[in-house]
Amino acid sequence: MNMQQPNDINRLMGLFLDLQEQWEDFPEDFNWEALRELAVGGAHAYNEGLGPSFQILAIDGMQHGEFHSRFLDYSLDAGFDPFKLVRAGSGRGVVAAFGHEALAAASPQNSWSAKMHARLQNLARTRFDLEFAGTAYSNEDLEQTIAICGDSIPADVFEKLSAALASPERIGTGEMAGSDIH
Repeated sequence: MNMQQPNDINRLMGLFLDLQEQWEDFPEDFNWEALRELAVGGAHAYNEGLGPSFQILAIDGMQHGEFHSRFLDYSLDAGFDPFKLVRAGSGRGVVAAFGHEALAAASPQNSWSAKMHARLQNLARTRFDLEFAGTAYSNEDLEQTIAICGDSIPADVFEKLSAALASPERIGTGEMAGSDIH
């Protein structure tokens, strides 16, 4: 499902909020399959160029619990790419399809947030393997992804990617000499 209309995102959010309310009211009787189906249906609802993605709206700023953790797991299993960069709603620049900074900030105070953050870090560890990153990304794309999604990239992986971007072997493949990645 490739939803690109704000009304579609609004519909998904309405369904999400209905399910969240059901979970809060009766967690022991909650229908996890309904949440999985919603996550699968909205896995590619990036809302590119029109506003925040479904996943940002569903997870950012929430007091995370099992409900949110399962939603993220189901979304990732269905192909949601939290490291995808999409056109900003303003039309200027790109933003991440997921709120990495907010989740990282919530992690020290909330064990469910920490679990979700660890899942993204494990995904980053696989996703940004130096061999893969070296062939799948231009220097500019890799630098931009690291800068925007860096809160979900483990420090050791971040350092290796930063060093690789500055290496003479990569300088000729893009505009990364003198990279300003922190």
